Amino acid sequence: MNDWFTLTIFGLFVAVIGILLLIQFKEWRLIKYCEQIIKKNSLTFYKAFSQIDNKKQRHAIYVVYAFCRYADDLIDEHQDIDGLNTLEKELANFRDNKKTTLRVFRALKLIKDDFYGNDYDFKPYFEMIEGQRMDIMIHSYETLEDVLGYCYYVASSVGLMLLPILAPKKHHKLREFAIQLGYAMQITNFLRDVGEDFKKGRIYIPQTMLKKYGIQIEEEMIEGPSEKFKQLFDELSGIARNYYQYAYDHIDAFSKDVSKPLLYAAKLYEAILDECITDYDVFRHKHFVTQEKKVAIIKQLQKTI
Repeated sequence: MNDWFTLTIFGLFVAVIGILLLIQFKEWRLIKYCEQIIKKNSLTFYKAFSQIDNKKQRHAIYVVYAFCRYADDLIDEHQDIDGLNTLEKELANFRDNKKTTLRVFRALKLIKDDFYGNDYDFKPYFEMIEGQRMDIMIHSYETLEDVLGYCYYVASSVGLMLLPILAPKKHHKLREFAIQLGYAMQITNFLRDVGEDFKKGRIYIPQTMLKKYGIQIEEEMIEGPSEKFKQLFDELSGIARNYYQYAYDHIDAFSKDVSKPLLYAAKLYEAILDECITDYDVFRHKHFVTQEKKVAIIKQLQKTI
């Protein structure tokens, strides 16, 4: 009798351990899935944020990136407005603790309690989805203010998603930091991708600036960057650099463990602008920062931190 009882208890113990290990394995696979997405699509961000010591924070960043990548790909790669609507409905269900089916929400569930809690409204996530919807509905913007409005939805929203992860006790005070760094990085994207975006039927440079300099993107695509375009580029990149500077001026509000990779990510992204102005030809090829230059930038930053 005692042997039977002992074997039963042992069997139950083994079963429980097996279930726990299976759950942990599934969670590990979800995190690895998210990690591979950021590693594949943004090695700069991956290398910067993988330096954060806190494993939970690192994993949460990977999860947020995976959500944003999924939303962006629905429109940018597949023009799938139905898929975007489904994502929005599932996000509402996730917020309300209802059933979801998409993998990104299984991943978000792993980080929700640690960084968002039950009262979080997931507003930045909804705003990101709205930003993707704008890419279907709007193909050009009249003023800089209009462009910044779009930047808020597709880029600043990401920073606002990350703030409870990067600065759990200060995230409400750092809202402007996230917004302005989002502006800086998205304007950088626009300037780098002028030709690529034009081929997709999109123009993100404000129409007022194009008119101010008398620029037709069609002509620039054929003839290459004119002197007028170079002047426009310098003006708009100067605006982006001012937003970067705001971020640099306030980055010490984060813990040292977080502020360093944040600084690396921002500086490496700003360096894209320096690559673009080597020839200003953002119409016929895409500029990027080489690995050698990235290493040099980080080494220089380490001397000043």
